[in-house]
Amino acid sequence: MTVASAGVRLGLILLALAAGAACSRAPQEEAATPAAPQDAVTLSKASQALAGITVQTVTAEAVGAALEAVGTIAIDDTRTARVGSLVEGIVDATHVNVGDRVRRGALLAGLHSHEVHDSWGDYRKSVADRRRVEQELAFANETLARTERLLTDKAASALEVERARSNRASATEQLAMANAEVRRATESLEHLGIEIGNAPEAAVNEIVPVRTPQAGVVLEKLVTTGTTVTPGTALFVVSDTSSLWVLAEIDEAALARVQVGAAVQVAVSAYPTERFPARVTFIGDTINPATRRVVVRCALQNGDGRLKPGMFARVQLEGVAPEPMVHVPVDAVQDLGDRRVVFVSGADGQYVARDVETGRERDGRVEILRGLTAGEKVVTRGAFLLKSQMLASPEGES
Repeated sequence: MTVASAGVRLGLILLALAAGAACSRAPQEEAATPAAPQDAVTLSKASQALAGITVQTVTAEAVGAALEAVGTIAIDDTRTARVGSLVEGIVDATHVNVGDRVRRGALLAGLHSHEVHDSWGDYRKSVADRRRVEQELAFANETLARTERLLTDKAASALEVERARSNRASATEQLAMANAEVRRATESLEHLGIEIGNAPEAAVNEIVPVRTPQAGVVLEKLVTTGTTVTPGTALFVVSDTSSLWVLAEIDEAALARVQVGAAVQVAVSAYPTERFPARVTFIGDTINPATRRVVVRCALQNGDGRLKPGMFARVQLEGVAPEPMVHVPVDAVQDLGDRRVVFVSGADGQYVARDVETGRERDGRVEILRGLTAGEKVVTRGAFLLKSQMLASPEGES
């Protein structure tokens, strides 16, 4: 129906209502019936049918559990490695670039460091000391065996045997200490990622390897060949982007409707017709004092890699259902100046304008916070015509 035809129809209806009022007013006055309540409209059955009045009984229902929020897609910190330097040195070479996919343990770069040179020196010295002590222990064992044979032949004294046993015990203790020193030197090299191999005396590798503890994509490369680094210097960021986070901000007033484990639908501008399922994994412990909002973290699967960290997202959280509340169609609520009213159906074609306080709107329905209770009958279609009749006719009758 066009705007013009709708206007004509409204005009005809109002004329009919006015005509009905003119025809029926005198008899009503002669009968001296009680006056209609203030803010009420009374229609005859014919006028009701002409106006298309529809009345429904309102009920309390939990509508609008879903929450809308904006958020940002971020990397999953539990699947992200920020690889740093263990030693002071110079980057000898890099082996990956941003965007490369790497496996766990993959070589990212190599560092030249004097600390490795010193560790190799300590290792060689500990191995040499152990070899010397092993020879001393072997000599002590031979000496003890020979002295015991001489004692049997009465060619040596018991004191000499005890002295030989003491020397062997001392050599055994020194060997244990030498082995501990070798283990310490070995662990020092292994801590730097250096593999000793089976022939430590051969040409050794003094380049410290930088390896990733996390499989994924190289998101950041912060050094190049020749860069000087110190312990703790950030070198690379590697993340498994098959799982991402969505960080959304929820109003403080809606916090009670969000719970860990709740389902989430995520939309991004890159794919406007698609929705990506996620799930709430964490609700922030503090509220931003400037925005009165709390951060809610959601886990999002991204196996196909289409979603990118940094994207803005629209998040719909299927939160905990609120308490049942009276809802009516949006068209049932009319504005009278600074008032919002609904028309409650009474007896004998009477409709009373009732002041109400409205809440949120969703899917063509609006919450009624105050002014209406479940079980009452309200006009859901034709409320605008009733308002027009009430404004046009002081008596509010037709």
